[in-house]
Amino acid sequence: MKPRWARRWSPTEAGHVRNDLEVLTIAPLSEPEDIEWVLPASKSHAIRWLLMGALNGAPMTLHGVDGLGEDAESMRRVLEQMGLRVVSSDDAWALHPPEALRRPSSLLHVGNSGTALRLVAAAASHTGHPVMLDGDASLRRRGLGDLSTLLVHQGVQVRAGDAHVRLPVDLHGPWAEDASPPTLRRDRSSQPASALLLSSSLQSKDLDVLFEGEPRSSRHLALSAKIATACGWPGRMDHEGMHLPCWDVEAPAEVSLPGDASMAAFAMLWVRSTGASVNLKRWPAQEDALGCELLSDLAADLGLEWSASGNLSATEATCEPVEVDLCDANDLLPPLAALLALGPGGRLHGAPHAAHKESNRIQGIISVLASFGLDAEAAEDGVVVPGGQRPSSPERPVDAREDHRLMMTATCLGAAVGAEVIGPRLHRVADPRFLERLSKAGLSTQARMVPP
Repeated sequence: MKPRWARRWSPTEAGHVRNDLEVLTIAPLSEPEDIEWVLPASKSHAIRWLLMGALNGAPMTLHGVDGLGEDAESMRRVLEQMGLRVVSSDDAWALHPPEALRRPSSLLHVGNSGTALRLVAAAASHTGHPVMLDGDASLRRRGLGDLSTLLVHQGVQVRAGDAHVRLPVDLHGPWAEDASPPTLRRDRSSQPASALLLSSSLQSKDLDVLFEGEPRSSRHLALSAKIATACGWPGRMDHEGMHLPCWDVEAPAEVSLPGDASMAAFAMLWVRSTGASVNLKRWPAQEDALGCELLSDLAADLGLEWSASGNLSATEATCEPVEVDLCDANDLLPPLAALLALGPGGRLHGAPHAAHKESNRIQGIISVLASFGLDAEAAEDGVVVPGGQRPSSPERPVDAREDHRLMMTATCLGAAVGAEVIGPRLHRVADPRFLERLSKAGLSTQARMVPP
């Protein structure tokens, strides 16, 4: 019998908003106020725990959800479409799982979140129901990536809606019983491996997954394994692959989310760009920083003083160029490149996978820096940036390429010299209070529409 595919969806429907039709005008800030900078909750932790809550055998509560961005909200929304019931109260979400994931009555739109897309796709592929997945313009260009190839190998029907974009996509499982053990590339992203691991309780048989390629973002995959283990996962993982046995999810009754350490890079850039001071709050423990703990070690070399109490202030940067390996922290590439330009200069390497994020961040940050008169060159796996540079006001709106980290980097630089940045709402996917926080320091911004 032919599968009943989910209905088609148009980008003109509610929920799909083009960020490239709006510009954020930023006035130069001459006398910034010192502010408290509270890091938002980690979306990496939240998205993974939401899936575990949906697959759990009993209710659980996520604490510390205050400040979560649109990526986590997207994951919550699509899981609610599949049966999860979420009750919000103060700074917590109480998660009440269904007996089994149900077939959604309409398309699952995961916004900008590649993590949500892949985790939901892997879970949905086990249900036996046809499911359609879509995302915003940036996510449409990325699609399922290597996970799509693996799902097809396992017998899942995967059908793209358009030959020119990678989403929307229809999935119709379940997995074939006679499929051979799959091989998964690890050199572009760890998300497909995380997706298989966290949805493995839905498998009908044990599965061995082989890895190939140099591992990237290993800390995020380790986080997935840590969360799964806390929920009773009995499998194992090493550099060669994963053993995914059948199991039942038994999550803790209470979970607290840490702060998102990657967002601290923008606090550092704000301080360096404006000369202001900030009091950084909610800095996570090292095991929850997902590779971004290197920021505190780099502070002095970048011309920042980071006190034990979390106070960040500007000092003199080292004269020596800095080399930073971003193999496990490629999200830091845009703000760190700007920090190198304003400080000692140096090289960011180990991050070829940054080219496969919301945008090609290697080329994207070079373009953003060039808009401010700052030089940088692409390297094979990162960027090389001369130090001691000073930004100038861009002559035209800065293109953030639908990427929140490029937008936030451009905003911090624009505070020093004034700028217009395309995409004034992009920050909301990770840090919805970003502009509100900067306004307390005195930054004046205004969003306006531009002709398409």
